[in-house]
Amino acid sequence: MCLVDSQMSNIGSMTNVFIERASLQQAGPCLVVGGLTMFAPLIEGGTTQAPVTVIRLVLLSALGYWLISGLRVSALSIPLTALWRPLAAFSCLAGLSLLWSAYMNVSLQWLMSILSYAVFFGIVLQAMDSIKRVRSVLILVLAMGAFEGGVGIVQYLWLGEARANGTFFNPNFFATYEAVSAVLAMSLLLWGGEFRRKEKLFLVVAAAISCMAVLLAQSRGGMAAFLLAITLVGLIRYGKAALIVLLVLVVGGIIIPNPLKDRMIAVSKYDPYAYTRIEMWGNALDRIADHPMGIGLGMYKYSSFQYRFPIEGAIVRYGKRAESAHNEYLQLTVELGVAGLAIFLAGIGIWTYEAKRLITGALSRLDRGMAVGCCAGVLTILAHAGVDAVFHEPALVLLLIVLGGIVLSLGGLVGHARREEWRLPLPYHPARAALLAVAIAGLTALVIRPAGVWFLVEQGNKALTNDKNLVAIQWYRYASFIDPGATPMRDGLARFYVQQFILSGDPEWLRQAADEMEVAMSLNPLDGRAPYRLARIYLLLAEQSRSAAHRDPLIMQAAQALENSITVDHFSPFGYVELSKIRRGQGDLLTARQLLEQAIAYEPNFIPARVALADLAKEIGQTEVADAHLAKIHDIRSKYQGWTLTPLEQQFLGMQSPNS
Repeated sequence: MCLVDSQMSNIGSMTNVFIERASLQQAGPCLVVGGLTMFAPLIEGGTTQAPVTVIRLVLLSALGYWLISGLRVSALSIPLTALWRPLAAFSCLAGLSLLWSAYMNVSLQWLMSILSYAVFFGIVLQAMDSIKRVRSVLILVLAMGAFEGGVGIVQYLWLGEARANGTFFNPNFFATYEAVSAVLAMSLLLWGGEFRRKEKLFLVVAAAISCMAVLLAQSRGGMAAFLLAITLVGLIRYGKAALIVLLVLVVGGIIIPNPLKDRMIAVSKYDPYAYTRIEMWGNALDRIADHPMGIGLGMYKYSSFQYRFPIEGAIVRYGKRAESAHNEYLQLTVELGVAGLAIFLAGIGIWTYEAKRLITGALSRLDRGMAVGCCAGVLTILAHAGVDAVFHEPALVLLLIVLGGIVLSLGGLVGHARREEWRLPLPYHPARAALLAVAIAGLTALVIRPAGVWFLVEQGNKALTNDKNLVAIQWYRYASFIDPGATPMRDGLARFYVQQFILSGDPEWLRQAADEMEVAMSLNPLDGRAPYRLARIYLLLAEQSRSAAHRDPLIMQAAQALENSITVDHFSPFGYVELSKIRRGQGDLLTARQLLEQAIAYEPNFIPARVALADLAKEIGQTEVADAHLAKIHDIRSKYQGWTLTPLEQQFLGMQSPNS
């Protein structure tokens, strides 16, 4: 009997250990989801180096733990969902786009983001294994929405901020986050008849705070997405009668004074760039037509030099570069091609089918409230993505994945059916374990590297502030060694070397600056600024040379760099003017004049080009042409007299030398 009791005791002990381990494995994904839900919005919406690194390291650690656990039991368990296929196809296409990306470094970081989001999607599906956990995560989302909304209200009412933004750097993204929280709270109130008084009070307060925060953020796109989501909730709850409520809200927003209405009136009067999204979208369509296969992840910003669009009535006609399409679907198509958009929309279609099947099924009131609230939250983010760069905000993407994953998980939970999982055999082998360890280590290095470079650059900047120039150079060189594919470090070093030349007069600094800019151009040939800066460095070097044998080759290199600059950024007038000076010095007056005329064709208000044309006309005896240019210069300056000018506008009006 003692032996039997002892054996039974051992079995019971082993069972308890197994249960504890299983419980820990189930709680782990939920802790990751909850932790990132709270953390992501807190530091500028998760967009800076620190939060991005933390988010990626947490997800990478979770991925590593999952793989190690799978090795221990010789199988990986993956919750089944139809979204895995489009997600895998999208990730593969994103990886393939590295082959034709002009700037590998940036594309690789965006690929890391996509893969991180895929990992987070899997964690959400693992975590949402019970109604209790679903409710806990939704309460956390509402609590974060109330917190962010409270911060935004304080900012607007007491701290003098023009627009509420919470802990986000962009009020538009803050508005989206608050709109999601508001529609979720409203949905739970509309269907949650079983809530206790304290729970209803929490939902009412959360909804009120978030609604006010959306209004104080004064985001036109955010408000439109919010109204669209409210309409969805109303149609599901009350049918077509909800459209009357929507109409009342819209009319009330037009008639009753409010911050959003005031901002829309103000920007239409004083900001010539406030309503340029149509031009941006047309600009994006031009890029798609030119590159239907896509230009590579993250390359939209850098292709913008070749696709500037005019702002009529502005001093600098082509001064704006659309570094974002302000429409995530168009930007996705530009970067990953028509195939990328098709895969993404297919994923949305599959999710929508599952969501509709869930909502139209047999659900309790509370479950329906959660399902409708999550669907409305997803609609809010997807709708706002049609007019702003919502998918570039990690906090919003993570929130989208949480809400979308909950909808997919609820389908199995409310039906009391066993959740289906795909078990992938992964038998243990030392070589396989070593390979996984190497892969995780490599990914960890890729995740940490940008943060490491950022830290080294900050150290270099501090050294510069303290006049420790040699120390600063070492820090910058360490940074370029860690991440040799990044161009900002090359550009920063080149600028520093030019400054050292100005202080010391030693041409060797200029040679080092030229070397850095050559590397920067090779790493990112789409950046129109690099060849222009390289040309300026060559011209400085030429000025230091006394003999024509040394000076002429440098001038030729400068001319070649300027031609490259004009090819990459043909709307910028600076390259034309500098190249015309070289051609004029070489005696080619016709080419010099043609370059200057092209500059003012793009930028009529660029006075340095008109001054050069007037001077050139005087040189060849065309005094009437010279007088006409001088008269035009007078008219332009008179037109903009009294304006508050930006540094670039001062350059255009000839009040300041170009500084690039």
